[in-house]
Amino acid sequence: MSFRKITLLVVAISLIVMSLSISASAASKAKAAANNAQTANSETVGVVDRGEILNNHPDLANVRQQLANIARQKENEAKVAADKETDTAKKAQAVQAKRMELAQEEQKLMAPIYRDCEQAVREVAVKKKLTLVLDKFVVLIGGVDITQDVIQQLSRKK
Repeated sequence: MSFRKITLLVVAISLIVMSLSISASAASKAKAAANNAQTANSETVGVVDRGEILNNHPDLANVRQQLANIARQKENEAKVAADKETDTAKKAQAVQAKRMELAQEEQKLMAPIYRDCEQAVREVAVKKKLTLVLDKFVVLIGGVDITQDVIQQLSRKK
């Protein structure tokens, strides 16, 4: 092999090595950027314990008392309606109708509480610049727990 061919071969190999090192450097920078983006994204995820928030709603005790009263009333109405019937199927139907009425009353009374809780979560999420809020029981790792902040937000409103 001539000196010129050897020189060209060395230059070609050098260019290939340099090209590979530039590619590796770019790949490592891209990976670092992706990790930084992932870290930034995980910091914008909030988690909440919906049960704890609901149980700490300022109006929940009052609504539970109302529901207990309505349940007693519906139970009495179901008993009276069932006593009027002789057919077992109609008795069951009367009791089921009263249970459905109770469920509808519960939905109606609980709807404002659920709305308040959702609104408080939204307000805290905006304050903390969170882009996503999940129930903490579906998250294994990560996220910022904002449950207590939401409870405080609810108590400020009432």
